[in-house]
Amino acid sequence: MIKRILFICYANTCRTPAAEKLAKQYAKKLDLNGVDFDSAGWHIAFDHAQPETKEYLKLKGIDMNDFKPKPITRELIEKQDLIIGMERYQLTKIKNKFKALRENLKGKLYTLKEFNGADKKDLNIPDPYKTEKDRYFEILEIVEKNIEVLVKKVKQINETS
Repeated sequence: MIKRILFICYANTCRTPAAEKLAKQYAKKLDLNGVDFDSAGWHIAFDHAQPETKEYLKLKGIDMNDFKPKPITRELIEKQDLIIGMERYQLTKIKNKFKALRENLKGKLYTLKEFNGADKKDLNIPDPYKTEKDRYFEILEIVEKNIEVLVKKVKQINETS
């Protein structure tokens, strides 16, 4: 049973706030109950999500006013059932920084695309920070499509366990 999912990326201001908020919206829409979605990053440089992320989510009817980026911590990592990175290196960084948790992390670390069964050659979702708005939105569309698949998959897993 998957109850807690953490989305991680570099700064927790572009992809992962979108992933967290979209996951909550899709969970509600698809009747996935009892799952907590959260997000965090390695380097917290801002106290808000990026304007493009806010704009994209506003177009989806999602309010970001309550969002504050947060750092990845041991306590946050320990309580997760699933840790979803936007890029493979972020998961390697988790393994390296939290070596004492290696046993606890087995079967919990995936990129978003990897969890959904993507080809091993295409597991990363690039960071849209400082890209033009059209490219930024393209990347968030990739995040959104993969979040919808993830929520459906988690619902199926939880219904069969």
